Amino acid sequence: MLGAYASGEISPVDVMRAVLERAHAVQPVLNPFVHIDDDAALAAARVSERAWRGGLPVRPLEGVPVSIKDTAMVKGWVLGRGSRLSIGQSPATEDAPACARIRASGALIWACTTTCEGGWKAVTDSPLTGITRNPHDPRVSPGGSSGGAGASMAAGCGPLALGSDGGGSIRVPASFSGVFGFKATYGRVPQWPMSIHYSDFSHYGPLTRSVADAALMLSVIEGYDARDPYSFPRAAPGAFMAGPLPLSGLRIGVTDDFGCLPVDPEVRAAFHAAVAIVEQAGAVICPVPAFADWRPDYRVLWQSRAWQALKAVPADRIDLVDPEFWAEARKGRDLGAQAIADAHAARVRYRQEAGVMFQNFDIVLSPAVSILPFEAGKTVPDSSWPDWLEWGGFAFLNNLTGQPAASLPIGFSATGLPIGMQVGGKSMDDVTVLRVCQTLQGLMPDACSVPSTLMAKLEHARN
Repeated sequence: MLGAYASGEISPVDVMRAVLERAHAVQPVLNPFVHIDDDAALAAARVSERAWRGGLPVRPLEGVPVSIKDTAMVKGWVLGRGSRLSIGQSPATEDAPACARIRASGALIWACTTTCEGGWKAVTDSPLTGITRNPHDPRVSPGGSSGGAGASMAAGCGPLALGSDGGGSIRVPASFSGVFGFKATYGRVPQWPMSIHYSDFSHYGPLTRSVADAALMLSVIEGYDARDPYSFPRAAPGAFMAGPLPLSGLRIGVTDDFGCLPVDPEVRAAFHAAVAIVEQAGAVICPVPAFADWRPDYRVLWQSRAWQALKAVPADRIDLVDPEFWAEARKGRDLGAQAIADAHAARVRYRQEAGVMFQNFDIVLSPAVSILPFEAGKTVPDSSWPDWLEWGGFAFLNNLTGQPAASLPIGFSATGLPIGMQVGGKSMDDVTVLRVCQTLQGLMPDACSVPSTLMAKLEHARN
């Protein structure tokens, strides 16, 4: 896109108009947007167009449309977090750090994408915005909680979306929607205002169709901000733009279940087919030792924080909260101090064990999600799953440890639903994860592209 701007083949105004047209067309079918800011987007596009056509200095994302998940503060927009508790609130008076950097890079902030309330689960529906649906089949979920971002990318609504991830909320929708999603090392992208309840799990990051696009976006939003005490300095200039990394000789750990997680047979088969491609490219494939199941500890920590997040809601307003979210918070209220302390201790152990594991591997591959996309509007596929924490478990380890991880499309189910592979890396080594993902995307181009029939299917659903 930037090259086409430079050559004059297309302009930011042309692109922004096309993205807006597409977004308004899919909104009635998929519901990926909280709101779309046509006037501000086109005004910003005209500024960028003058820069490109006038030979003026251009910025890293000059004229590129970027949508923002409804968990990040954008100046002039109400920060809803998918909750009816936000109704009547005043618009934000400033941008979150990532959004400010996106805006300063010349990008066009044009839409707010949907999330479940407070990002509490790995699908996207809320009492505020309703159900968001999957472009590959509107009957099923696009995952969550960055489901609006994932669905919009898969549906062709712009090239870049900002999501957030406290328990797979970038990687699950990337897998379910068939796009690329990346959660960097904790602290790489600053957070503000910080949630005192979930901040040490949560990350902001890109959802895109191209790994290279995600790397470019990360190079814009990463780096220290004084308002986030966990953030750290920027990487060396150009570090994320190094391009594909040859796989020959890389030590790649492989596990289809970590010895403790359930896996759908189609997910398992697609994963092993992708691993075979990796091995053919010259990587040294090594089995990953079994881990103790980390989901019970994640559940304790998550539920206790859900209670902290909701306990101050006045009794006369609690009926505005998603009933399922409130039920989980009450479970957190009833946890004992010892259970919470034990879960914190286990988290330290997981960090240590992951550090030891990556002394033996450059990258670890696993499925991104245990199951295929299921019926939209449901939190679990059926009654055999007690909650979403059971089927979303592959993602949680990297939230507990803070390590970088991505979800990359690797194929489709027999019914055409996307399947993703998780690519995990050493703490602070975001560059290797991105470079390996670029290589893998080149090796599996059909898995990483939007099927040509998708747009026709969406048009049929709309009619």
